[in-house]
Amino acid sequence: MSVMKSSNLLFVIIVLLTSCTAQRVDLDKHSFTASYRELPRRTIDSSYRTFSVATEFSPSVTRHLSDTRPEEYIDIAGWKRLSSGAHVNVQTRMEDVMIANTEVKERQQPVKDKDGKETGKRTYYYVLIEYTFAADARVTDFKGNVLVNWELADRSTKHTYKSEEFSNAVEAAYFIRYNLLNLTSNITRIAAERALNQLNYNLTWDFGYAERYVSDYLWILDSKRHPEYKDYKQAWSSFKQAMFRMRADEPLDEVKKMLEPVISYFEKMKKYYSAESKGDRKMRYASYFNLSKIYYYLDDPDGALREASQLMVNDYDEKDGRALEAAAADLKHIMRLNKINSRHFAVNIESFKGPETEVSKK
Repeated sequence: MSVMKSSNLLFVIIVLLTSCTAQRVDLDKHSFTASYRELPRRTIDSSYRTFSVATEFSPSVTRHLSDTRPEEYIDIAGWKRLSSGAHVNVQTRMEDVMIANTEVKERQQPVKDKDGKETGKRTYYYVLIEYTFAADARVTDFKGNVLVNWELADRSTKHTYKSEEFSNAVEAAYFIRYNLLNLTSNITRIAAERALNQLNYNLTWDFGYAERYVSDYLWILDSKRHPEYKDYKQAWSSFKQAMFRMRADEPLDEVKKMLEPVISYFEKMKKYYSAESKGDRKMRYASYFNLSKIYYYLDDPDGALREASQLMVNDYDEKDGRALEAAAADLKHIMRLNKINSRHFAVNIESFKGPETEVSKK
């Protein structure tokens, strides 16, 4: 009789352990790529889609920017460049690089034997050059209105340039003595290109429609004995196929249709795993998190906000909830600012005409 009781008890323990293992919830980050079009951060007339460039560069800046004409360095994503008669004009100015100071510096590096014991120090020498640079830009429309002013570099800020290293101080001193002209040329090119890169970033951030490809992730169930494992993997597979189909220059209609069963699945998970056990809470957390991401990339900030708020209300992960909420709120703001309901649309740059052309056609 005692043997039977022991056997039954062992059987119950095995069943319980198996059940616990089956319900274990491990979540792993699974990465995906999404694409969309950035929307302008500055409010202007939405019909403005052409620009021209006027530069006032010092001779040394012009000489060291290569053979390309200076204005060809400047671009606004999603806009058409015209030689004149554009909706907006980008005026940029750059002055000479001024060398403020040159100095030979040293760097010491420990020397160790084969056992890792420090046996001495080796000294290297390099030239540190301090310099100043000035550059700015102004954007105006064809009516004469100033849209924005940017200071790209100013004389009050000292920049540094570090040369290659030498084995002794004499080599470093001779290097600066006989190469200062070449170094100044190199520094001028670096300073000018940095200012132009900043200008292009500012222009596209404020006015452009750049295509973006971003990497992100969902939380995916990785517990093979969990009853949802197979269906969860299927949902992930369907999601990846939909995101692979996403294009910044195409409407989201087909992608939305492909994601309908994925959204339905995560909605079902929120309701089915409603207990307060650790496993159920993790399943709900993943569902809210994943749905918020899906709605965000489907250009539905209200849906993304709703799911993000549930992460915080239910005390799953406040940090994640706040990050998702902030991203969704920013998307809602920028879409409202541009009076548009999608970040996925085609841009035919060649079709854009300047205001004078438009007026002459009427």
